[in-house]
Parts: sequence; C-alpha cells; structure tokens
Amino acid sequence: MPYRDKLDAASGTGKLITVRRYLDPVAAQMDRTLLSANGIESHVFEAASYNPMLSGAAGGTQLQVREGDLRRVEGLLEVHPGEAASNDDEEAAGVRCPRCELPYCFHERLRLEGSSAATGLAILAAPLMLFLPRRWHCHKCGHVWDDPKEGPAAMTKLEEGDPRPVFRLRRAHSGMGLFLGLLAGFCGAILVAAALPRGADGGLAFAVLVGAPFVGWAVGHWWQYDLCSEPGCRTPLASGRSECPRCGGAIAGVVRSADEHHAAAGDFRRELGALRAADRAREGEKKKRRKNRPAGAAG
Repeated sequence: MPYRDKLDAASGTGKLITVRRYLDPVAAQMDRTLLSANGIESHVFEAASYNPMLSGAAGGTQLQVREGDLRRVEGLLEVHPGEAASNDDEEAAGVRCPRCELPYCFHERLRLEGSSAATGLAILAAPLMLFLPRRWHCHKCGHVWDDPKEGPAAMTKLEEGDPRPVFRLRRAHSGMGLFLGLLAGFCGAILVAAALPRGADGGLAFAVLVGAPFVGWAVGHWWQYDLCSEPGCRTPLASGRSECPRCGGAIAGVVRSADEHHAAAGDFRRELGALRAADRAREGEKKKRRKNRPAGAAG
C-alpha cells in the first residue's frame, strides 16, 4: 500500500491516513471500536453520509488513523479483515444471533433501514411502531427472533489452518441497463417518429419508447458480476477463482446480498465443525474397537 513507507513515524503522531474503505458504515464503526479499545486514535469519514445510496460512488466509508499507528493497526485489522472489531473469536457476554453467531443483537421494534425510502417510511410509521412488540434483531445478517437464549454462547471456532470463508456477492447491471434503455428508447422514438410520414400512426414510436427500457433492464439483469462478500474488501472476483486475491478468503459459495455473508459464514463454520466432530467420533470408535479386540485377532 502507498503508506507503507511511513510506518516508522512515532506512535500516535503524523497526519491522518486512510487504511480501509467500507461499503457498510457499521463495519467501519466496529473496526474503530476495536482500535479505540487498543488505545489507538481513529476516525470514520463518510463522504456521502447525507445519502447512503451515493456512499459507494463517493469512495465509501473511510477509516483513518495516524501515520505512527499504521503498523499496530495493520496487525489488528488483518487478523480478520472487515470483522476485526467484533472480537468474534473470543468469549463474549450478551445475546448472539442464532443465524450468524455474531453479538450485534438488539431488542427493539421493527427496523426499517438501508435506503432513504425506508427511512421515510419509518418516520411516517413511527406512531404505529410504538404498538409493535419488541423482538431481537441482528444488525449484521438481519435475522429476527424472540428467545434471547436461542443463540450460541460463543461463535463456532475455526481451527488453525482452516479456510476463512468468503462468498461471491453476485451483482447485476440492472440499473445501468434500465438507464441506457430509457436513453435509447427516447432517442429511438424520436428517430422513428421523424421517419414516419406525416399523419401516420405513432404506435411504433411509442412501442420503442416503452419497450427499450425493458430490454435494457433485462440485458443488465443478465449481465452479472461477482464481488468478494467480505465487508471492507468487495474485490471483483473472476470466474474460476478459488480465493479472493485481496483478502485471501476461500470462496465458499454465492450470496445475493451483503447481509447473507454473515449468515453463510455461520453456516460454513457450523458445517465444518459438525464434520470435524463426526470425524473425531469415528476415530474414537476405531480406537475403541482396536482396544477391545482380542489379543492375536487378525485384521
């Protein structure tokens, strides 16, 4: 990275340097919490905080630290990129999500977030929401449940050498296709209308105007691409890759939304843990049979 030549500055000194960018502001705040717990000054900068839909185009949410703290910050954040702030590998008190096993759970009423439209709806529905029951909501994977004891006491641990799962976050160019279709339909309708003889029916021009956006949306929806699902990474993934070239995570499947990453990672850990437990049980049975085998028995 371009700031690696500045790692010899004194701790806590120097100008602010951006060390990581996030599409999810919550992930940035979690990493900031981790750094603060380790005595490191850090700042979260949102270039488009007034409109979350423009955050990615404006460079995402940035985590900034002092030059002198870069070496320590790298060591802390590279333990588990994008998730370091959670301390998920440690025992933690409180409620954990039964789906993704993370501790970012809150007992609250209906949550509506993620877009300006959802925020507006939440404001309009605020009086009605006061009568809704409180439920447990996971702010990572979006899971909702009632029993606080349903989740695990701790995250299912990966053993040393186990792959850290990431997933192909599948995206499509639907919005771009719709925009280009609208533009093409407008221009095409004008050309068709100009080519028609005076007094002719304008149905063909109207069909071009209306049909082109649908065609553009369909083409954009078909034209898909993959990103690394790891929060804070989002590196484009070429087909055929088995690991992310940036964060090094092992690609373990496909997800359709950013929230699904945490749930799918939880499923991966539990499945791997169950396989390990089954292997240990089989090995224990084999040892038991060998121990109980009569002396001198064949095989």
